[in-house]
Amino acid sequence: MTQENRRKCSRMIKDSEYSRLGGINVGKYPLHHFLFDHSTPLLENWPIRIDFAGDDEWRRGCYRFRERSDTFAIEYMKQGTLRFTQNRQSYTVQPGELFLVRLGDDSEIECCDCDYAFKRTFAIAGPLLGPLLTSLGLDRADVMTPSDPAALDALFDRAREILDGSAEDRQRRSALLSFEILLMLAEDYKQHDHPEILQKILRYLDAHLDRPHTIERIAAEFRLSPATLHRLFRKHLGETPINFLIHRRMETAMRLLRLTEQPIKSIAYQVGYPNALYFSTEFHRHTGESPTAFRRRRQYYD
Repeated sequence: MTQENRRKCSRMIKDSEYSRLGGINVGKYPLHHFLFDHSTPLLENWPIRIDFAGDDEWRRGCYRFRERSDTFAIEYMKQGTLRFTQNRQSYTVQPGELFLVRLGDDSEIECCDCDYAFKRTFAIAGPLLGPLLTSLGLDRADVMTPSDPAALDALFDRAREILDGSAEDRQRRSALLSFEILLMLAEDYKQHDHPEILQKILRYLDAHLDRPHTIERIAAEFRLSPATLHRLFRKHLGETPINFLIHRRMETAMRLLRLTEQPIKSIAYQVGYPNALYFSTEFHRHTGESPTAFRRRRQYYD
């Protein structure tokens, strides 16, 4: 079944002003065995916390899509395979691998190459999640292989224990565990996917988003040829240095619009756009809405 036909056959599960979730069920599948954070009051303003966690069973034909995902989830494959597509990059995720459903991105999950698939899920929320993912480099990650599967399974087990246990001290334990699993994944991602020189370049760009950059200037800063720089980004990030920089600027702008009350002109300058009108045009091209509309929708939704 083509992507277009899957979308036509899908039922809408969630349709908010910002995010959409839909898909196709096969009988009772996908079957979610999730525990949610039912703290009273809900810890929505806690900087970072476990949103939900548990196990997930899929059958051949099950399908889900997200548009501008409002969920960040770590999906750890244990049995069978799932086809995962995020921002037009597709992967067949094998047992022992994990994939990340990223905030604000479009993604699809389909069980099409096996009769049964089983995965574990760990979803994280909180106002500091976005900045943490950016600083750790996980806002660019799709699929990875954990270096210590037993340790990762233990963190998933602890998440269920926290959500299923006493509410006493849940805030602290939830925040600490969320941060611990993000640190573990960040270490794995950096060690296996990014050469040291690329990590240095990414840190440099993150620290200097406000500067005017060209491929030639970036390459000269790290004593590389423009061709080598281009190949490095293509091989490990799947995009050109300039496209990466634009995406990073837009991601930072979205975070500042959502989490601060700074004027749009000030945000534009911080992410490398001295001309606020040009920034608004680029922002609309990237997100489909103006900075003002994005801020209003996100603050209303949050």
